[in-house]
Amino acid sequence: MSRRAFLAAVPAVTLAGCAGPPPLRVAVVWSGEELRRFLRVVDAYVAERRRPVSVYSAGDNISALLRGPAADVVPDVAVIPRLGLLFDPVVRPRIRPLTGGHAQPAFWRRLATAPESGETLGAWFKIANKSLVWHRTGERHAPPSLAAWQPRPGTLAIGAADGWVLSDWFENVLLAYAPEVYDGLFPPAERGNQAWWGVAKVTEALTLLATIWREAFTYDQGRRALTLQFHDSVLDVFSYRTADVVAAPDFALPVIERYGGKDVARHFPFPAYPGGSPPLVVGGDVAVAMRGGGQDAVDFVDWLTRPRAGGERDALTAWVDEGGFLTPYRQPAHPLLRGPAEALNTAGNRHYDLSDRLIGRLEGGDGRGLWRVLTELFADVTAGTAAPAAAAAAAREKIVAAAGEGPA
Repeated sequence: MSRRAFLAAVPAVTLAGCAGPPPLRVAVVWSGEELRRFLRVVDAYVAERRRPVSVYSAGDNISALLRGPAADVVPDVAVIPRLGLLFDPVVRPRIRPLTGGHAQPAFWRRLATAPESGETLGAWFKIANKSLVWHRTGERHAPPSLAAWQPRPGTLAIGAADGWVLSDWFENVLLAYAPEVYDGLFPPAERGNQAWWGVAKVTEALTLLATIWREAFTYDQGRRALTLQFHDSVLDVFSYRTADVVAAPDFALPVIERYGGKDVARHFPFPAYPGGSPPLVVGGDVAVAMRGGGQDAVDFVDWLTRPRAGGERDALTAWVDEGGFLTPYRQPAHPLLRGPAEALNTAGNRHYDLSDRLIGRLEGGDGRGLWRVLTELFADVTAGTAAPAAAAAAAREKIVAAAGEGPA
């Protein structure tokens, strides 16, 4: 892809400072309100440093952008939602390791550290709690365990058109049911070990997941769920009231309050499997400086991800305080987010989003990799006639086959 073709395909906003060097090129995945919020944050950098910045919304194309053969297309800075891209054999050599700057919390720093060299490859801009189940105030109670969670048809909302929604479900079930398998797939500070995909507990976890989905949807409801995106599933619970609960990350809150009103929502942790602890799947967006951006890129990443002082107010702290945005350094003002935010920084059972660590044939993306396997599993047991155990076994075979065809 040439630079001209890229610029024609990807919308960009240039925030201009004084005349001088060319704009620092920053690639992100956001659009809509999230992109507008990010631009407000970057506005402050432009005003403070007098350095122009061009922000590109690459969406799901950010993987192709960072792997592209043309060096002049690769941005100076990228804010990446998929941790695995940091360790991709094409992308990794293009990243400029961070030195100096502010200290990151140990858990988050380790995630962005190269196992071989110990170099820090990125700094966390945004983090997320992906193990929450939202419901209307006073209307639901948490199930006693994952094994006892038997939702009646029509009570559960799932935006199954978004593959990441289904992968979040799988990750929570796998972590609750077989945490040793989850740990085995990605040991702390080590490369992935794909042999763990072949163990029997993966099939058992997929069967448990498929059983929950099968019980929660009739044929027509399953077909409809396959057309719904994340926001639609949240609206089903809090605006249309056609469902009772939705498993969704912390950033569901702004959608809830915009369309459902204030103080209409509560949440409980994703249920634990009997004898175990509730799962805590975390995710986030990590900022990286690319080698072509030089020291300016490193300085921007450090500025963007720096801790804010207790009384400091800027566009980022306003974003945090209004909900839907968590960082490693600041407690949100919203009472519904304080507990989930604290868990992201202190809980001992944190595990990073599995699908966001995968590269190769299992790498996520709608219609690709693990997301596609889980979409087919959902369709087979809700809009199809497959038994959960048979559909789960078929899904595991697809995962094992894909894992054997490319690096983790």
